[in-house]
Amino acid sequence: MIYLEEKALEFASIKHEGQLDDQGRPYFFAHIIQVYGLLKNVTDDVEILCSGILHDVIEDTDTTYDELVHEFTKEIADLVMEVTHEGDKETGRYFPRLHSHKAIVVKFADRLSNLVRMVNWPGDWQQDYLRESCFWPTEP
Repeated sequence: MIYLEEKALEFASIKHEGQLDDQGRPYFFAHIIQVYGLLKNVTDDVEILCSGILHDVIEDTDTTYDELVHEFTKEIADLVMEVTHEGDKETGRYFPRLHSHKAIVVKFADRLSNLVRMVNWPGDWQQDYLRESCFWPTEP
């Protein structure tokens, strides 16, 4: 299954080409590779690893769900959709589709990568990010 990981790395590097993180570093290397490394340390599940690599392609590029199904698998595309940001202020859930164990593992690696990198963010960005990190409904 290493083939799928390599394919996901190549796909994501092309899709994120030219994107920079908030510190001006290439986004693919600053964030995507970091998320992949975090996941690689805890699992060899190819769906989790590929979803970690691809977790931002629908949210941050012109990639579609159907394209992911075609290029990878429906299972990988479904996991990417689960972790794709869709703020829902009415329910208090920032990730309304986040349900499966695999998706939660991917989202926590994504959040951990962002938490490590947020040290240089302005204070209001940090506060907003921490508030948005609520995965489940909160009491009003």
